[in-house]
Amino acid sequence: MATEVAARNELDVAGEAALYAAFRKFWHPVAYTSAVLDRPQRVRLLGEDLVIARLAGAVRAFPDLCLHRGSALSLGTIENDCLRCAYHGWAYDADGRCVDVPARRELSGRINAVLRSFPAAEQAGLVWVCLEESPLFDLPELPELDDADFRVLEGPTYDWATSAPRRMENFVDFSHFAFVHDKVLGSRDNPRVEDTEVWRDGAMLRFERVVSEPGETHKKELLGIEAGTMNVLNEYRLTMPGTIHLKRTFPNGRRYILMMAACPMGPRSVRSFWFQARDFAREPEHDAYLMDFEARILEQDKPIVESQRPEHLSRDLSVEMHVRGADSVSVEYRRWLVELSRP
Repeated sequence: MATEVAARNELDVAGEAALYAAFRKFWHPVAYTSAVLDRPQRVRLLGEDLVIARLAGAVRAFPDLCLHRGSALSLGTIENDCLRCAYHGWAYDADGRCVDVPARRELSGRINAVLRSFPAAEQAGLVWVCLEESPLFDLPELPELDDADFRVLEGPTYDWATSAPRRMENFVDFSHFAFVHDKVLGSRDNPRVEDTEVWRDGAMLRFERVVSEPGETHKKELLGIEAGTMNVLNEYRLTMPGTIHLKRTFPNGRRYILMMAACPMGPRSVRSFWFQARDFAREPEHDAYLMDFEARILEQDKPIVESQRPEHLSRDLSVEMHVRGADSVSVEYRRWLVELSRP
């Protein structure tokens, strides 16, 4: 029996490592576009420190390491579309080539020093980076960002001591609403979760459900809804492996959007970027209440998710138990992750 348990643990660790390694094939968010201005910025992705900078009109991503003496390029400056190291002034152009060696200018442009460049792109209000040359899927979208009907807010990033897949599963785990978010998103008096149909659409898992929820009094006032409870249509688009777009349509047709994109900083650390959009109560004076509402939800979730073990998911679906129907989204998400992690 002890031998079987030891073997199972070894397989579990191997499965976690395989899933984590597979994340190198995907786009991941590393910063808000609004934060990448006129200085280089250090970010962390899958255990690697990177520097991102806007050079020659586009965001570029390199290892945060000068090839000369190993100092952090993120401490440097941007000059004439080049990234200049703060230590000895070496300058790298948009392609990562060293074009200036101040101590011996005759070597400038001749020395064989080229930074490794990672694919980088801007979309949906975020800067995305992939650690391999050919990202597996296209970038996620946030169509409401350019829709004049919506007021869009950029939420503050938050870091949790868990893996990106655990953070993603928490977002689409419907069974916890009645207990972790009782009287807000669900009710202990009605914890049942009906079957949810889940299907693949390109790079996305898609699913939807109608839920009856209490809703806070002030939120219902902003929506113009008087009923004690309200039926809300929730439509989800989960772009693999770590971005979720949720559109909530209320009984009067008003819409509320949440988009969350998880950056795996390491195997057990995740930074979440998120946006809120709404086509009701668009006046700025309502921002604080609606942003605080989401902050309270996150405060309730954080200690629960950080307590889960293992922090990262395994390729072995039998490591944890699953409830038929209620856990259908998580099961389909894990199955796809397993497929994508195979060589």
